[in-house]
Amino acid sequence: MKKNLKFIYLLFAAIMAVTAIAAKPRAVRPDLSTERQKARYYYLEGLRRQMADEPAVAYEYYKKASEIDPSYTEAASAFGTQRLAAELDTMQTRTELARSLSLMRPFVDKYPDEYNEALYYAYVAARIDSVKEAIRVFKRTAERRPDLTSTLVHLSEAYMADGDIDNALQALSKYETVEGYNPQVTIKKISYHLARRDTVGALGEASALVNHNPAEPAYRILKGNLFEMANQPDSTLLYYEEAERLNPDYGAAKIALANYYRQQGDSIRYDSKTYEALLSEDFDLGQKLMMLEEYLQKLLNDKQSTSRGDHLFSVLSEQYPHEPDVLDLAARYSAAKGNFEDACEQIGYAIDLAPSEEKYRGQLMTYQMADDRASDAIKTYQELAKHMTPSRNLMVLYASAAQMADDFDIAIEAYRNILKDIAPSLPLDTALTARNIPSSIQYDDLQRLSQIYTSIGDCYYGKKNLADAFKAYDNALALHPDNTLALNNYAYFLSENGGDLDRAAEMSLKSLDGENSSNPTYLDTYAWILHKKGENEEARKYQASAVEEAAKDGSEHAELYEHYGDILAALGEKSEALEAYDKVLELEPENNDVKQKIKTLKNAK
Repeated sequence: MKKNLKFIYLLFAAIMAVTAIAAKPRAVRPDLSTERQKARYYYLEGLRRQMADEPAVAYEYYKKASEIDPSYTEAASAFGTQRLAAELDTMQTRTELARSLSLMRPFVDKYPDEYNEALYYAYVAARIDSVKEAIRVFKRTAERRPDLTSTLVHLSEAYMADGDIDNALQALSKYETVEGYNPQVTIKKISYHLARRDTVGALGEASALVNHNPAEPAYRILKGNLFEMANQPDSTLLYYEEAERLNPDYGAAKIALANYYRQQGDSIRYDSKTYEALLSEDFDLGQKLMMLEEYLQKLLNDKQSTSRGDHLFSVLSEQYPHEPDVLDLAARYSAAKGNFEDACEQIGYAIDLAPSEEKYRGQLMTYQMADDRASDAIKTYQELAKHMTPSRNLMVLYASAAQMADDFDIAIEAYRNILKDIAPSLPLDTALTARNIPSSIQYDDLQRLSQIYTSIGDCYYGKKNLADAFKAYDNALALHPDNTLALNNYAYFLSENGGDLDRAAEMSLKSLDGENSSNPTYLDTYAWILHKKGENEEARKYQASAVEEAAKDGSEHAELYEHYGDILAALGEKSEALEAYDKVLELEPENNDVKQKIKTLKNAK
């Protein structure tokens, strides 16, 4: 709102200044009160300072004049106008904006033919939701100054904001009566008809557009769009094809037809028109990239043959063989298909063309990690660090790559550097409490710091350094007590290493709050802790949920079923436990521990 009002003020500032000069102060009558004479002095001085481009000083003079004589409408209006443009946020609240308008209103009503002030007042009123007031003043101005036809357009917009579509349309019709046919006004009328779902009325206006300029293909496309909304595919196609015939090279017609064919399930024509659109000179590279990215995303979402996308990709590759952004999209497309080797190759070409573009380096690291080449991702980062200062995002990728490669010392050092980057005043080697966490750290950064400490805890656990791992988890929870990953990992590792099972169960249960209530990993952790505590009936309930949720989202893994088998075996449910163990061997055929559990269970009496 503040920026809009400032723009509006600048727009009207020249008009207001001219008006201030033109509306010369009336000759001082002998019977002017002392207050009015004082107010008049400050008001005139405010005008002079405003003309001298000293708005802050003018503001103070107008304010003083208004305070001395609140009935002095000229001064009050000038003060209100200046308040609208004030840089202070406190002046831009709904309450203060309304107060500024109230200062201007007496002048607007006292001098209704001062149309510049009236239109400015009404325009601002509409922008701060004083729509009824805007309508009142726009309507009065339109009646008193019928030559100012643009007022009718503003009036129509105010009526629309008030939900009065009939009067909004009537105002635009009056405009056309005076000014004649105007395509932009007709398009606005179409939007008004659509606001009340009057497709018939919108089509009538679209027909007028087509008749007004039958050689303009854009109007045919607009009419085709309306027929599409009316669920009349034959008429939709007719107008799209007419638009293309009017201008065979018109890119918008190609896109309209491509989308039509896609909705009709005609993949051959869809691809053909998309291909033609990519060749069109109507679109720049950025638009073509967006177009192709949308096309590729639909292919992937619909699980259709990606060879179609490969064919269309060749269009841009041939047009722009040395554009890094095209290679970037090629890399992302390959990664989406699971071909990380090709993704690395494509983004590598982009890096060669734009070596200073850090995001490409980050993508290369991401693809390398996804391809189980964490050591290569580490090298990519270290090479980059020789030539430029890496961003925090790259630092996080580097730490993650080191952790993935089980190079825990490098990972811990990298994570500690990230902590320093986020919060230099944070005591890194101290147990954190509410007392020693700097109050200057923002909430979002508290969450980030907590996540980093969780990763540090995981790294220390990977090094089998339990003491430092648990300290890191404690710090993670001191920074953000609802860090579910820290709660889950801490609870599980605590239960696996002879820790306090009651505390572990409490943390694990907390991790299942809210949106994580169906997280299979967290459910598995809680069930396993309950099993360790000997509460196997309750454990089975949670582990069954974990197995069910994992099957839903495709995240099944061997440990999940092994835990289930152990819980069922503890309950004496031999056949069900064997089924769970068999599932483990389906996922990990060489799991000797589970083979031994099956053997033991089968031999048990």
